[in-house]
Amino acid sequence: MNRDKASVWVRRCIKAVGIIGLCIFSSLIGGGLTRHFGNNDYNLSYADFISILLTAISLLMTVLAIFLAVIGFVGWTSIEKKVHDKTEDFLLNGFKKGGRLDSIVVSTIERKTEELMFRGVESVDGDDVNGNGNSVS
Repeated sequence: MNRDKASVWVRRCIKAVGIIGLCIFSSLIGGGLTRHFGNNDYNLSYADFISILLTAISLLMTVLAIFLAVIGFVGWTSIEKKVHDKTEDFLLNGFKKGGRLDSIVVSTIERKTEELMFRGVESVDGDDVNGNGNSVS
């Protein structure tokens, strides 16, 4: 069991190191290409710089919004599936003999049946046969 956890951890570390190495390698290639083939006389005004920054921020916000929408939809779908499964399980197992819903339904049916059976019937506690209110003992 611990060996499986260790192997998963090692695989994740190898992937992380590979991604970091790939990023460093691509930045070195990009820097080298820019140095040899790029134009060295940049003439950028303040207004151009601000417009580039605002465009970059708006693109980042758009990508973030799309990412959050996808994650939200996937999360909502999984939550909805879990709620559906739990509700179905509760209803299927609840009405079985001795289940939580079975006892509630049986007690409600018994109570309502007694109410219907004895509707209009008055109690005879403390009354004698003649209805004088004195019990014969």
